Amino acid sequence: MKLIHRRSFLVFVFALSLLLPGLARAQDDPTPKERLRSPATVRGFIGGESHDSYVIRARSGRTMTVRISWRREGDNSAGFSISKSANFFSAEPVGFGKESADGKRWTGRIPATGNYYIYVTAHPTAHYTLRVTVK
Repeated sequence: MKLIHRRSFLVFVFALSLLLPGLARAQDDPTPKERLRSPATVRGFIGGESHDSYVIRARSGRTMTVRISWRREGDNSAGFSISKSANFFSAEPVGFGKESADGKRWTGRIPATGNYYIYVTAHPTAHYTLRVTVK
């Protein structure tokens, strides 16, 4: 009887190993990324568990500035992050630049030419305006 349980366990472990890569893919970010050109001003509404995604191409040595404002409704808040990753769920913030104005403004000198992703979130919801410039 123990041999049957061991085989069942091994079959279970094998099946689980086949499923794990699929579970990792479950965090793919299907949110479309709106392409921006500098200077850009976009308005949106976001909240809950979702995010809005933007992408802008910037050349090395340029300075990028991102600002966010939102319509105050109760104690709501909005924010953004900037990443080199096209996937919100695995995105790490860029390691350069500086926040100011309580996180409502970010300025950084672009170290390498490429796409930069801007992710906007809010709690619980917010009508926001995002301004992006690259000079």
